[in-house]
Amino acid sequence: MDRNVFLRAAVLSGTAFVAVVGCAGPSAAPDPPSTDAAPNPAISSLTAPAVRLVEEHQADLHLWVSNQSFTDDPVVLTVSIDGTEIVDRRFAVEGQHNFVLFPVQVPPGRHVVRVVSGTGVDVQETFTMPEAGRQYAAIGYVNSVDGRGRDVDWFIQSTPIAFA
Repeated sequence: MDRNVFLRAAVLSGTAFVAVVGCAGPSAAPDPPSTDAAPNPAISSLTAPAVRLVEEHQADLHLWVSNQSFTDDPVVLTVSIDGTEIVDRRFAVEGQHNFVLFPVQVPPGRHVVRVVSGTGVDVQETFTMPEAGRQYAAIGYVNSVDGRGRDVDWFIQSTPIAFA
C-alpha cells in the first residue's frame, strides 16, 4: 500500500473515531440574531435563503466543525452550502476537542458543501437531505501524519454524533 494512502487512511480514521466516540464537551456557535418584529410569512418565503443558520431546535442539519491540526493552529475555515456562506471563522485546535455546532436549515434534496481553508485547501462534497428528519455532519480540518499534506474530512449521518 502506498505510504500516502496509508497516512491519509490513518488520519481519516482518527477523525471519524473522535467524531463517533466523542470528546470533551462541544462548543456552541452563537445564536443567530433575532428580531422583535414577527416576519411576514409571504415576504419571508420570498426573501429567506434556502440554506441558512437557525436556532438549534429549528435545524435540519447539525453541522459540527473542528480544527484537528496542531500544525495549522489556528486555521480559518469558510463553509458554504449551495453557495450560501454559513461559517467564516478561525478555529483553534484546543487539544483536538473543539467541535463547534452550526445549526443549519437545509431543504430536502441534493446539496453541495464547500470548505475553504486559509491555508489553501478547497474541498467540495455532495450530500442529500431527506424529506423528513435531521442530519448530523462533521467537518474536520486535518494534516497528514508527516505534516506536509492538508485536507478536510467530511461525513454525514442520520443519527446524532456521539459527542453532540
